[in-house]
Amino acid sequence: MLTKISKIHVFTIAISSFLTACGDGSDNTESSNFTPTPINGTAVDFYLKNADIKFDDCENKFIKTDTKGNFSFTTTAACNESALTITGGIDIGTNLPFTGTLKFKKMDLKNLKNGTLVVSPLTSLEYYLEKAGQSGQLDKILTNLGLSNINNISQFDPAKDGDAHTMAVVFIFQQLATQIEDRLQTINKSDGSTAFTQEQAAQITFDTLISQLSTQPLFTANSAKIDSAVLKNIINKAIDNAKAKMNDSNIIIDTTFTDQISSNIIAVSTAIANIAQNGGTSANLLSELQKNPDVLETITENLKSPIYNDLFLANYDIAAIKASSATNPLNINLANLNNTLAVQFKLANTKSELNDTVALAFKLEGSKGSYRENLSINNIQVKFNNQGSIISAKIPKNTIINISSSFKNIQQFQFSVPQDLVINSNGNISVNYLIQSHGALKDYYNNYINKLPTGSLIQVTAYILPSTYTINPQLNLAQETVTIGTSTFKSSALTGYFKLN
Repeated sequence: MLTKISKIHVFTIAISSFLTACGDGSDNTESSNFTPTPINGTAVDFYLKNADIKFDDCENKFIKTDTKGNFSFTTTAACNESALTITGGIDIGTNLPFTGTLKFKKMDLKNLKNGTLVVSPLTSLEYYLEKAGQSGQLDKILTNLGLSNINNISQFDPAKDGDAHTMAVVFIFQQLATQIEDRLQTINKSDGSTAFTQEQAAQITFDTLISQLSTQPLFTANSAKIDSAVLKNIINKAIDNAKAKMNDSNIIIDTTFTDQISSNIIAVSTAIANIAQNGGTSANLLSELQKNPDVLETITENLKSPIYNDLFLANYDIAAIKASSATNPLNINLANLNNTLAVQFKLANTKSELNDTVALAFKLEGSKGSYRENLSINNIQVKFNNQGSIISAKIPKNTIINISSSFKNIQQFQFSVPQDLVINSNGNISVNYLIQSHGALKDYYNNYINKLPTGSLIQVTAYILPSTYTINPQLNLAQETVTIGTSTFKSSALTGYFKLN
């Protein structure tokens, strides 16, 4: 999904502003012998504007980059030695949100050369190498990235000091890191919580990159075009490392995102390498990108991550469902009542067939809530085509289904699906296929709907929890915890109101 950011100029923040970000000037640790030191810095993917800078060793204090990717601060006795973490903001080269992580190793900030520092993908490499006790591998890794003659990474600004080739390599390297990091952060545990924090995802990603780049070049000779075989090795190794970290066989990682990331990075690498081969400075590279909107669009479109962007319930779109209410219900007839147990969702930004595992639950309340039917399925395996539409969905054999009901002779029970059960049709996932496949459940459900008289108000809430790809937050779905029988998870929820006619 996505992208990075950087900065070129420096704005000055008053000492009082910095003290808010990095320790109070009245702190008892302030020594009368301490001399505050002004520091200027830059954040580079291309430059990152409005990014958050955390001083990891200064009580997690923050400042921000300016609109050109620069930042300023003044050391205090309480904050003069720290590692830095940069997240968020906008990449001024692509104008996309920066969703990755930049790191700068812990240093004595008051003794920086010229009082300046640059935080870049290269300083991230240095940070994670030092953390792994492999600092001696840095030169070898830089060589395998096709970079050389960089004497001081903490002072080297790829967007200003490098040539077009160097900037292209650094940019592509960071896009690869961000794509892997983003995907790892989309993995959910069975309860709906994320398997990895951003810091954990970044650690797995850079550990993997370091392992591979210690032995193999990432790019083809004298080019910013990425080696496709090495690229796939890196992504597959990252998946393996993530599985080892989770150590949970119940969590499924969709390996189809290997092809998605590979496709994205190869497209980005090819586009930017074709410009970089003309030579010139890094500034020339950015200028040429901005002069070629088609190339820039290719890059930005391939850096967007797959995301759930469309959602339908009972064949109504999300706008209609949200507009419905107890006093303004949507009309539905008895023949179509089963549609209230059908959802359809679509992925945006897909380049290849993708898979996801979805937990799905429904709660139905009819006749002012006097009749209730609730059902949850924690394991629906969904396949999407390269345009993001559902082409298949099944409940695998032995999946546990949880049911609760207002009927006294049902109340609550669960059963195991005896064999794989296909539950999709025309792009919809319908629980009705499950109901019709189970004799007792079919009888219970028919009993339920037969008790609903014409004019009944039916409230339906669908709970949707994908395990790999996220639901677009701009859809503004509620986040709710649903418990049905022994199944509990937190997910996006959408409630619709229907009048039976």
